[in-house]
Amino acid sequence: MRSQLAPFIRKNPSVPCLTSMCLMSVFTICAWLPADRAVVIFAGITFAGATLFWGYCHRALKFVNYPSLDHLHRRQYAETWDHLASSPEQARAAACGESDENKLRLSAQRAVNNIIELARIDSTDCVLEIGCGVARIGFDLAPRCTQWTGVDISKNMLACASDRLTGIGNVQLVHLLGANLDVLPDCSFDLVYATNMFDHLDHMDRYRYIQDAFRVLRPDGRLYVDNTDLESDAGWRAFADGVTTMHDFERPPFQPLLATEAELTTYAKRAGFVNVRADHRSPLVILTAIRPNPGM
Repeated sequence: MRSQLAPFIRKNPSVPCLTSMCLMSVFTICAWLPADRAVVIFAGITFAGATLFWGYCHRALKFVNYPSLDHLHRRQYAETWDHLASSPEQARAAACGESDENKLRLSAQRAVNNIIELARIDSTDCVLEIGCGVARIGFDLAPRCTQWTGVDISKNMLACASDRLTGIGNVQLVHLLGANLDVLPDCSFDLVYATNMFDHLDHMDRYRYIQDAFRVLRPDGRLYVDNTDLESDAGWRAFADGVTTMHDFERPPFQPLLATEAELTTYAKRAGFVNVRADHRSPLVILTAIRPNPGM
């Protein structure tokens, strides 16, 4: 019953409040008029129950209740994220844990600052975000460059991104048909970044995206990738807690997979990047690298 009721309440958050107000009116009328005592008591109990339910809903809706999606495998990325983004509110919540637009924008600031500081964005750059989701980051970065392109495998996420980016003229959104950048031409971008996205990928797909980033970057183009760091205290606590709580259960396909500096830097070096560097900013390990310029 809870699994059926929760989506309805999330889509109609005013229902508990209106129900409580209506029952309060009924109780007040019954108490004011010469009604049967049993009717008054019943109306009072019903009103009290509705008020408690309203309070419970108000508290519960502050937290994201992700579906388990046990029927999906990790590499069913499109199906997983289309499920998690079945409405604009759910899409925002899947992106940052909060469905509120203002909180979504606030949640982007740390990643935006990291990208600007570590990878640099110039006004003349053509920028690509892999796994752009609802354009949580792109909303802030697009005005800083010539062209911002967001790609994602989830149509529902892209629909939400399109709504959020209305009025920003230098953006384009591209639907990926698989876990690769095959739809994008070679040497098209000055910066490719992925934030809060590699955590949800299979390890081989992480490497494939870095290979593809090398191909679509121009010479001297920059790469930025972050991932929750297994070697950080916060990352290790999350991993250890998962061992305790999830050991005997099927892991949901969206459960983050942590990474290490060695893993990410190995991918970049093997793909051909130079100036490969890892920065540790708990709970993240951040990879930056450059596509070499053969003419230099």
